[in-house]
Amino acid sequence: MSRLRRALGLWVAVVGMTIALAPATAQIRSEEPALDPAVEAMGREPSLPTTAMPVGDLVSTTGIEPRRIVWHLPDPEEFADVTEAMIAQYEADVRDGRRQESDVREARDYQVRLLELLRAVDRPRQIQVSRRDILHRTLANSYAIRVQSYTPAIDQTRIVEAEAAFDATFFATFNKTRQNVPVSTAIEGSNVDVVVMESGLRQLLPGGMQVQTSLNLQRQSNDFQFQTVNPVYESQFKVEFRQALLRGFGLDYNRTQILVAKNDMRISDQEFARQVQTTLLNVETAYWRLYQARRILGVQARMLATFELLYRKLEQRKEFDAIPVQINETRAQLESARADFIRICNEIRNAEDNLIALVNDPALDLADDAEIIPTDVPMLDPIVLDRLAEAQAALDRRQEIAQAKLRIHSARILVGAAKNQVMPKLDLLFQYAVDGLGINAHNAFSEVTKNDYHEYFVGVEFEIPVGNRARRAAERRAQLQQGQAIAALKSAFEQVLLDVNVRVREVITQQNLIQPNLHSADASEARLDSIRVRAETNDYLQISNELSAIRSLAVTRNDLLQSVVEYNIAMVELERSKGTLLDYYNVVIPVPEQHMADSTP
Repeated sequence: MSRLRRALGLWVAVVGMTIALAPATAQIRSEEPALDPAVEAMGREPSLPTTAMPVGDLVSTTGIEPRRIVWHLPDPEEFADVTEAMIAQYEADVRDGRRQESDVREARDYQVRLLELLRAVDRPRQIQVSRRDILHRTLANSYAIRVQSYTPAIDQTRIVEAEAAFDATFFATFNKTRQNVPVSTAIEGSNVDVVVMESGLRQLLPGGMQVQTSLNLQRQSNDFQFQTVNPVYESQFKVEFRQALLRGFGLDYNRTQILVAKNDMRISDQEFARQVQTTLLNVETAYWRLYQARRILGVQARMLATFELLYRKLEQRKEFDAIPVQINETRAQLESARADFIRICNEIRNAEDNLIALVNDPALDLADDAEIIPTDVPMLDPIVLDRLAEAQAALDRRQEIAQAKLRIHSARILVGAAKNQVMPKLDLLFQYAVDGLGINAHNAFSEVTKNDYHEYFVGVEFEIPVGNRARRAAERRAQLQQGQAIAALKSAFEQVLLDVNVRVREVITQQNLIQPNLHSADASEARLDSIRVRAETNDYLQISNELSAIRSLAVTRNDLLQSVVEYNIAMVELERSKGTLLDYYNVVIPVPEQHMADSTP
């Protein structure tokens, strides 16, 4: 007995240590209550032995005894260690003469079979993971997060691309023309050789003005007999200004694509944050589902081992007082429990693979046959929620609403641009040129620098499509898209409020379910004990009631586990529905400085 107590005491000391989670609002505190000698159940009826369970596995909450939850919901690995200790204790009692072999044989056989069932999911390699560890691995390795992380960078290139519309452009041309045509007069040349070279810069200014400056050099030679300079070089320096007065005028129109691209980048930032939240939520949900599946295994193992014990006893007594209907009913319950046990073993493997696939950590490989063991425990502390405050937080922080507002801003910008395009084209054109001529290129350029010969040109260009239907249709489309964006924002408001209301009710519901489910499990266990204590005969009704009570106990334990797990998932779902899950996890997404500019639409 002292060996068992030392083993249990060591286990309690380990799992009772305080575990601090990442979010400051969700620190898990663990107490270390004293062992209840009653749970060791060493003196119970040997025909239905039980296993001592350690306590301190769950965080205490008002009105709930952690030791009772641990008793009903053991982890297979921890339960197997305790079971091994009990088997060793039985053997030590027999060896030391404290008990007879006949007194402990049935209880020891039960514990041995229970240990075999609990070890059914054991693998050569075991990996213990906490929530903090698994979330850190996810942030560092998740493919879903990595894929989405490219989108803001891609949209950043679109901003640069839109801004590049105002970059200066260098251009250069070279043309050579050679003509040999018949002429009808002596004052024309029939052989003409012309070479034209031009280079310069052009740029669009934010106000809608196009500026171009160029230097032109032309060499021309021909067989015209009256031309005194042959070949002749002509040089020209030209500056041209084209200012849009209606269509294409103004900073707002010319910066349209830049502003829309910036909004698209902010939308991508919000989408990236939403993807990170969704991934972390999926990982935590998978973590608790694995926790749940492992503890269902413990519940099913106890039920299956008990059914096997009852069936073996009935088989041994079928020549005396066990009737076929008792044996067949017990066999039916046994095979059903065995099928459930096979399924839960598969569900544990699936839950492990699902968690590994979400994390994408190279150290957690789907090809490896490793057992994933969650080390964190659920939080059971009750929380008080203000539905209106939660809803207001969601309206302020939810990414979908921020994205919808940005889309409205972009739609409004595009409506303004479409209205600008509906106007007629009215451009004012001004050109100024300085000319030079010489017997070579140097002389021609020198003549230009003297500014002796210059040209001026002023013009106005007007253009409007007849009917202007295409541009008016584009304006109408932009207005409809703006209305669509406004409607999408209203829909987002409703969906967010609905989501928050559902999540708040789910948290409260699951929180309120834990205590009645615990009481139900306790009552089911008490009912089973009463049936066993009061059983004077092995008649059909007594066996049927006992089988029913055993399965009912397993069902109530699974309901308790379901409410505990769903409560913790519901709290994370609530944070996600408010858009504050990253704050809950203390996760910060770095924002480049260029993203901070013009952050408010």
